[in-house]
Amino acid sequence: MQSNEGLTISQAAEAMGVSPKTIRRRIKKGEIASRLVPGKFGEEYRITELLSLNIQEQTLDTTPTLDTTLALPIIRELQRTTRELHETNLQLAGQLGIAQERIRTLENQVKLLATGKRPWWRRLFKRQS
Repeated sequence: MQSNEGLTISQAAEAMGVSPKTIRRRIKKGEIASRLVPGKFGEEYRITELLSLNIQEQTLDTTPTLDTTLALPIIRELQRTTRELHETNLQLAGQLGIAQERIRTLENQVKLLATGKRPWWRRLFKRQS
């Protein structure tokens, strides 16, 4: 459905078999002719001409192929490294929990020492007679 103003980004994307983001990117690069027109929610792009060449075919041709025999060892190494990092993360989280509990205990001890009329350090180090 094409109006006399041109295609919307969604219509052009559907006609070319690509995503609307691809159409927007191509408009910014100047590869697709378009103009701004007033729309319901502000200005919007209208495509005045479609490329005769399908963008999807261009992107598929430039995609490098991956040799699976080389990729599998790399994937396994990444998985092993990820597991090791996860285990280390769990250990550090446990250590952090222990440290936080120790800090809470020390804070409570300081609060107990701070209550009373005499300074805490005098109560801590009682005078020996």
